[in-house]
Amino acid sequence: MPEQGFHPDQLRDSWGTYSGGDVDWRGGRSWSLVYDSPAWHAELVDDAAARFAHENGLSHSAFPSAARFESETISMVSSVVAPDTRTYGVFTSGGTESLMVAVKAYRDSTGRREMVLPNTAHPGYWKAAAYLGLTVRHIKVGSDGLPNVTELVDAIGPETAMVGLSAPCFPFGVVDPIEEVAAAAQERGVGLHVDAAMGGLFLPFLPGAGGPTIGFGPNVPGVTSVSVDLHKYGYGAKGASVVLFATRELRHHSYYVATGWPGGAYAASAVVGTRPVGAAAAAWTAVAALGHEGYQSLVNTVMDTARRLQEGMTGAGLQLVGSPPMGVFAVTTPGLELSAVASGLQRRGWWIDTQDDPPAMHFVVFPRHAAVADRFVHDIRDAVQEAEDGVAASGPQASYGVMVRGGEPTEQLLKEHLDGRFDNQGAA
Repeated sequence: MPEQGFHPDQLRDSWGTYSGGDVDWRGGRSWSLVYDSPAWHAELVDDAAARFAHENGLSHSAFPSAARFESETISMVSSVVAPDTRTYGVFTSGGTESLMVAVKAYRDSTGRREMVLPNTAHPGYWKAAAYLGLTVRHIKVGSDGLPNVTELVDAIGPETAMVGLSAPCFPFGVVDPIEEVAAAAQERGVGLHVDAAMGGLFLPFLPGAGGPTIGFGPNVPGVTSVSVDLHKYGYGAKGASVVLFATRELRHHSYYVATGWPGGAYAASAVVGTRPVGAAAAAWTAVAALGHEGYQSLVNTVMDTARRLQEGMTGAGLQLVGSPPMGVFAVTTPGLELSAVASGLQRRGWWIDTQDDPPAMHFVVFPRHAAVADRFVHDIRDAVQEAEDGVAASGPQASYGVMVRGGEPTEQLLKEHLDGRFDNQGAA
């Protein structure tokens, strides 16, 4: 801590210095982490987040604005995710918290402590299980990225509190067989949560962009909850997500309440207590400003771009994993070293996320990529040619959320990576 505070101009300069090594997402050079909308919309969302940055979402009594922003956002999301269906929502800080809230609801409503998941289900499920004392039965997916329905359903047992699926799964962008599994789980009296963090505000508009109609919300028989992120293809500010429960009772089991504390009654609808109202205000603004027409237009742009990119990549000899329906997908490099192709793209200024099983490059397409798609296709052809010519890979490989240095991402290596975020940091 400095003896005297820095001048505001010095601090602003530090912002620029500190962010000098950040990925150029505004220039379309990354394929994950930041979901952008048109400039007028992003500015409006930023204004909303800043305007309500200091209000406290812990108390809807003191700040009824929080209740209004959250409830109206939940209602708008529900209207497209589960049309004409009554749902019971909770507003959270992101996809991981949404999964935490949902898993708590199933654990407390059933008294059971096991969940069944395809191994492509987001680690947020695993994290919730670790925090809440559940075990996980993983079902390995096939080469198309999808679990075998019979194998998954057969894994449901007397201790199963819930089944978890994805719409889509992050690694490959494919949507799990929700309707079939939901029906089978319902017959066995087991609830089904769908993690639609990425697809919740994209899949409903897919038919308008020439894609299939995909049901994934509580309007599908047997689906008892779904989570949808507003800061992904909802284009809100981080962090904002909602969980939609099929029944009020299940939502009640997701809450935490405490009475008898000298400080008064405590009731929390999610894990985080004190939180800015800004994320809810920004989410509300994002959805209300775009409406059906705005989201449809952005989905059209993303799908047109995704198809151009996929055609260019497959034309260069790469191969899609499975049949991803939306702008999230992975490609493998048959006959070539993945790291060589990825490194070739990184040398050309692209941030490339890689995956291990199978070795693949991962892409999430955003509206900004429409302007750089042709450039990327050109560069990936050159990177493939270099790999074919035996140009050696160089540099670290990016993975989901981390840049891996020094070998395979072991548990110890990842813990040391997290240490680096907090230890031995300088000051402004």
